[in-house]
Amino acid sequence: MIKIDYLIRTNRRSISISINNIGQVIIKAPRRVSMDEIQKVVDKKERWIALHKERIEKNNELNKNILTYKDILFCGNIYHIAFDERIKKITLIDNYCLIPLKYKDTYQRKLILWYKKIANEILTQRVQYFCDLMQLEPSAVKLTNARTCWGTCNSKGVVSLNWRLMMVPHNLIDYVVVHELAHLVQLNHSKLFWEVVHSVLPDYASRRKNLKQGDYLLALFR
Repeated sequence: MIKIDYLIRTNRRSISISINNIGQVIIKAPRRVSMDEIQKVVDKKERWIALHKERIEKNNELNKNILTYKDILFCGNIYHIAFDERIKKITLIDNYCLIPLKYKDTYQRKLILWYKKIANEILTQRVQYFCDLMQLEPSAVKLTNARTCWGTCNSKGVVSLNWRLMMVPHNLIDYVVVHELAHLVQLNHSKLFWEVVHSVLPDYASRRKNLKQGDYLLALFR
C-alpha cells in the first residue's frame, strides 16, 4: 500500500496525485471522498508513483552537492562553494563561487540576495527583449519565491518570475519568459497559447522538458 504523505481537501471534483521534489506523495481530493476511496485510487497508481519516486531519488543523489549547498548552479553551470577572507563580495572564478569568509554563518541568505540582484538585471533584460519581439507589454514584472512554479501571469497582466531561474541555462530562462508573456494573449494553455509560444520558440517542447528536470531547484534556499 502506497503511503500518502500529504492529503489536501479542496472543493475539486476529482483526486489528483503528485510527487514533490523530495519524493513525497501529495494527494488533493474532494472533501466528500472517503479515505478508503482515496487509498484505492492511489494504490491503482502504485507503479506510476514508484517510478516517479525512483526518478526523483536518483536525481537527488546525482545533485546531492547542490541540494546540500556545497555547490551552486548559475545559468546552468556548477560552481563549488569556497570561503575566502581576501574578497569582499560573492565572486565566480573558474569553477568556484567564492564567498567572503565573514559570511560563512549566513552564506545561504547572502546567496539569495546575490541571486535576486542578478535576477532583477537579467530577467528585466530578457522580458524587455521578448516584449519588443512579441509586441506585448505586461502591467508589471515581479520576482517571486514560489515553491512550485518558475513563473506566473495573472488576469491583471502581472508577470511573476522565480528568482531561482538564475540557476538554469539561458535558453530555459527565455522559455519561461516567453511562456508567461504568451499568457497576455491567452490566459490558459489552449492550442492558441502554444501557437504563440511556438511562433517565438519553435523548440519550446524540448526546453519545457529540460526545465522540468530542474524542478528540484524550486526546493532550494527555503
